[in-house]
Order: sequence, then C-alpha cells, then structure tokens
Amino acid sequence: MVKKILIAVPVVLILAGFIFYLSLGAPFDPEKSAFIEMEPPENIDRRIYNSLAGHYTTFLKKSVDTDGEYTLLEIELEPGGGNTPHYHQSFSEEFTSIEGTLGVHVNGENYYLESGESIFADKGNTHYFFNDTDEFITFQVRIEPASPGFEKGLYILYGLINDGKTDEGLPNDILHTALFATYSDTRATGALSVMNPIFSRLAGRAQRQGVEAELVERYYLSHVVEENEEEL
Repeated sequence: MVKKILIAVPVVLILAGFIFYLSLGAPFDPEKSAFIEMEPPENIDRRIYNSLAGHYTTFLKKSVDTDGEYTLLEIELEPGGGNTPHYHQSFSEEFTSIEGTLGVHVNGENYYLESGESIFADKGNTHYFFNDTDEFITFQVRIEPASPGFEKGLYILYGLINDGKTDEGLPNDILHTALFATYSDTRATGALSVMNPIFSRLAGRAQRQGVEAELVERYYLSHVVEENEEEL
C-alpha cells in the first residue's frame, strides 16, 4: 500500500501541474501583438533611469537604426550593481567596458574587463554583469540581431521600478514579470527554469487581457518627448 501511494503522489502532482499549465491558455503570440515589433516614435527619449539602482541606460542604436542588425546600449552601473543569471535564445550579447572595471559572468567563469576590452555571451550562454568596485562604471552591450522586444521591455521594467511596483527589481505582478521576460527573451536558469514555459503562457494571458497594451502605453510611449521639450 505504501509503495502504491509513493507512486501515485508524484503522478497526481504531475497531472495537476499539467492541468494548471494548460489552464493558463495559449502562449504569447508575437504576430497578434501590435506593439512588440512596433517601430519607436522618432522623438522617444533614448535615455532611461532606474531609480532603484540609481543608474541610466542609453539606447545608442535601436533596431530601427540598424535595419535589425543590432541594438547597442550604454549603461552607467552603480557600485555593487548588476543583474541575475539568465540567458537568451534569440540573440547574443557582447559586453565592452568603456570606463572602469566591468565584471561579466559567462558559463561559470567571471571575467573582469578594463576599458576597451570585450567578452561575448552567445545564445544559450548563462550570463550576468556586475560591478564589485566602489565607483560607477560605464559599459556597452551590443545585442545581435537587434531585439525590438528587449528595447521595449527595458522601458517597461524601469517604469515599473520607478513606480514602486517591483520588489528588488522584480515586478510584483506575475503578469508583468511574464511580459517582461517574454519581450526581452530573458530566461531563468537552474531550478527557476521551470518557469520559462509558464511565463510564455502568462504573457499570453497578459496579451489577451490588455495588460500588454497598458504597460506599453504607460512605460514606453510615455517617453515620447514633445518638440518644445526637446528645444529646452
């Protein structure tokens, strides 16, 4: 009897998990999205602020500027700052230190880059960047091919942070987290990797419920600079 119970319990849990997974509905569909591939307005602000970390990210080149070849970011990273382990399936990243010592972790190894030095994280490589110095550093990230979704996702994430709708940089609303992960093709590693397919379906729910449109309008299109503001 005990043996049967031990066999039955994991089977029931697996079935329950599968039913829950299906109950989330269809995954995010880029072809039905009016936003993810949308060209940015010409007068959108390219410099965005992260109030939690106290740093700026500047879009030096967006997908629209390079015919989809690459996206180029410049980040001013605070002492002790960085992100968490993750990977991407649709693009690679090249990290280049501009000023200061940039730390980059790629596939289990830490690399320390001085000004002008670069390191490459290919598709599928687990990676993250960090600053373990006591000064601000500046570095660039080249994303290839370009990712309009990543570009918009970063505006959304920073906007949620600035509105106090995150906990240590992670959105409080699971639909917001799922949409950011899907837009930016940011995938969890290790034990958390089980969330990747769930995020895709939760992002689909966010798409169907209008959450995608709300986030894009509030945190992306709100960065459009009026002509009189540009003149100041």
